[in-house]
Amino acid sequence: MKRLGESPPCVAINVALSLLVAIAALALASCGGTSTTASNSPSLMASPSAEPSQSATPLPTPTVAGTIAFTRLVEPGIGGNADIYVVNADGTGLERLTDDPGVEERPAWSPDGRRIVYGGYPRGWSGVEDASVWIMNADGSGKAQLTKGAVRGIYPSWSPDGKQIAFVNPLPDGYCIFVMNADGSGLRRATRPPAGGTPGAAVNDLFPAWAPNGKILLLRQGQVFAVNPDGSGLVQLTKGENIVEFALSPDGKRIAVHYNNSDRVAVVAAHGGGSPVALLEPVSDFIPDAPNAAPAWTPDGQALALASSSWTGHADGGGSRLYIVNADGSGLSAVPGIDNAVDPAWRPR
Repeated sequence: MKRLGESPPCVAINVALSLLVAIAALALASCGGTSTTASNSPSLMASPSAEPSQSATPLPTPTVAGTIAFTRLVEPGIGGNADIYVVNADGTGLERLTDDPGVEERPAWSPDGRRIVYGGYPRGWSGVEDASVWIMNADGSGKAQLTKGAVRGIYPSWSPDGKQIAFVNPLPDGYCIFVMNADGSGLRRATRPPAGGTPGAAVNDLFPAWAPNGKILLLRQGQVFAVNPDGSGLVQLTKGENIVEFALSPDGKRIAVHYNNSDRVAVVAAHGGGSPVALLEPVSDFIPDAPNAAPAWTPDGQALALASSSWTGHADGGGSRLYIVNADGSGLSAVPGIDNAVDPAWRPR
C-alpha cells in the first residue's frame, strides 16, 4: 500500500490555488455567470452512487491455519479450462496441481490428507458424458483415472476410513450415487430415481458426503437426504426452503447449507431443531457472477471456507474470492490474492 507523507511546499501551494479557482468558479456559476474552468472540470458536488457490494469491502486475512484445495477457472465458459490448486489460508503457498485440457473440479481430500480425488471433464463442462473420477497425490503427482468406459463420475467423496469413494454417475434417467473402492474396483450403485416419478423427468442425486456413522448424505430435489452405501435406509434430513449446496460438519452434527430462496448460507442441525446460523447473507453480494456458494468445513469444525460453486454460472465466467468465516457467523475474512475460486476443500490435519 502506498504511504502518504507530507506534501512539499510547492505542492501544497498548487493545491491551495486549485481549490480557490474551483470555489470561484462555483460562486460565479451560482450567480448566473460562466466559467471556462468550471465547464471543463469535473463537478465538485457529490453525486448519488450505488451502495458498494459487500464483496468489495476490504476483509482481514484469515487467522485460521490450514491448506485449502480449490478449483480455479483459467478459461471461463462451457468448453473452458479449470484446474485444481492448493493455498494456505493466509494466502501463501499457492500451487497448481493439475494442468490438463478441460476441467478438473470438486477436489476432495482423503482422510489422511495424502491424496485428492476429483472430477475430470476433458472437453470442459459441456462434455459430461466423458466425465470421470480421478485420483492424485497431494502434490499433484501420480494421477490415475478411476472410472472408465460406461461408468462416468463427478463429485467424488471419501469414506471416513479412506477405503471407499462415493460419486455421482450421470445416467439417462438421472444422476445417481455410486460407490467404489479407493482403487476403482468393487463398483456398486447406491441410489435410483424414486418410483412413481413423472415420466421423462430426471431426479438428480448430487454432492455425496460421507458421514461419520457410515451413511452417505446427498442433495435431492432441493433437500438433504441420507442413505446407506448399499442403497437402503433412505431418509430425508431437511425440510422447507430449497437448498442448492451443502456440506456436512466433521462430527456429522451440523450441515452448512445454501438456501436458494433467501439467498443465504447458514449452519443448521443435521437432524433438525435449533435456529439456523447465518454465515453469508445475501450470497449475491459476495459471489455476484455465479451466486451459489460451496461451503467446506475446517477439520475441527470451528470455521468454514466459502467460494463459488462450479455447477452454476460457469457458462459466462464465475468463481469468487475465497472466504473464511467462523461457524458461529463471526470473523468473516478472505484469503488474500485469490479470486475466481470454486469448490473449496480443507485438508485434514
